Amino acid sequence: MSIVQQIKGDIVPIVSIDGPHVIVPRVETTGQSWLQRMWNGFLVWHEKREGRRALRELTADQLKDIGLSQSDAAREVGKSTFWD
Repeated sequence: MSIVQQIKGDIVPIVSIDGPHVIVPRVETTGQSWLQRMWNGFLVWHEKREGRRALRELTADQLKDIGLSQSDAAREVGKSTFWD
């Protein structure tokens, strides 16, 4: 039995240490209808939400392994669930 939990879905980049904390949408929005753009926006929001939820559950040792401090993680997790 592995101590690593099974990850469901894609792994989402959460933060960038070198630059601003931005998650770039993976979807192309040119030539799409407003409904498709709205759906893609929802998917990006959901990825951010799930990434922050996963980040919140990491221990200090796990954060250190991925190169984040607890304050970096707390800052990312504390962002608005909608606007950021």
